[in-house]
Amino acid sequence: MILHRLLLLLNLDWNREVEMTVQDLDVRALPGYFKGYSARDTPETRHNATELDFLAFDDQFTTWKQLYQAIPKDTDTHSYKLLVLARHGEGYHNAAEARYGEKAWNEYWSKLEGDQYGSWLDAELTPLGKKQALEAGQTYLTNLTDGLQLLPHKFFVSPMRRCLDTYIREWEPVFSTHRPSNATVNVKVIEYLRETLGVHTCDERVSHSQALSEYQDHRYNNSDVTVHFDYPGNYSEKDQLWYPDHRETKAEMDRRTRIGLREMFSSVNTTDKVISLTCHSGVIASVLRNIKHPAIDHLQTGKLVYAVVELSKAPTDDQPMLVVS
Repeated sequence: MILHRLLLLLNLDWNREVEMTVQDLDVRALPGYFKGYSARDTPETRHNATELDFLAFDDQFTTWKQLYQAIPKDTDTHSYKLLVLARHGEGYHNAAEARYGEKAWNEYWSKLEGDQYGSWLDAELTPLGKKQALEAGQTYLTNLTDGLQLLPHKFFVSPMRRCLDTYIREWEPVFSTHRPSNATVNVKVIEYLRETLGVHTCDERVSHSQALSEYQDHRYNNSDVTVHFDYPGNYSEKDQLWYPDHRETKAEMDRRTRIGLREMFSSVNTTDKVISLTCHSGVIASVLRNIKHPAIDHLQTGKLVYAVVELSKAPTDDQPMLVVS
């Protein structure tokens, strides 16, 4: 199992870590804020992203300010957050799958590193993908930050190149009008919140030094803001999680995502109310399953999902508190 290997690499005990992860992540989505999770939906509901305006406000809200003020206040036992889950723009692997079809992609092309149209090892954004990322910032994220008159309190990102690049591009138009209090924006990289592991070369990470040379400390010309990606101190140069002979199952990915979510929420405090995560369609789907939110099927590249979540701050079965203030 991929997660078993992951935990062994981290010198963690498999049985203890899996059990602890299952017990101490107590996060659930709350209905009634967006069309993607209305009061009449259940966690088993499935929405088609191409047919439903799932980002639209619930009928009781007309502005971001109204919605934000309606999010419950923190209590002694629970904390409440607004999650902004952004899928990366189109990568060269997405273009290849569309070109060859899902069956041929899964059976043959996904195991190669590219074709005559480009490489998809740790796939980069296509020109269309770069445009999609910028448009996401110009529309969804600008609308969000203009409406709330604040930036997300914490930013997180997958380590894959398409997500690092998407983050830089999607937030560029926002930072030009909503300048961060610090000229350097720190974005925490979470290794576990990356796309499905194994077999597909698009999901194999390039060397850490290469990613740093391409994206670290990017400075915007229009705002003088610098993006700094925060990696763990012991971050490996080579990808230690991907390997060619096993494709991660949905159950394995959900457990890995669960650990990633625990890391993410343990990195925020009670005053951090708006949380941004730039990642992948598979990760977003897994996050939604973990927080018991209806599925958003066929989420297109460059699109977002919003969710209001409730986190338990109380220790569960004598485990540490999830939210660290």
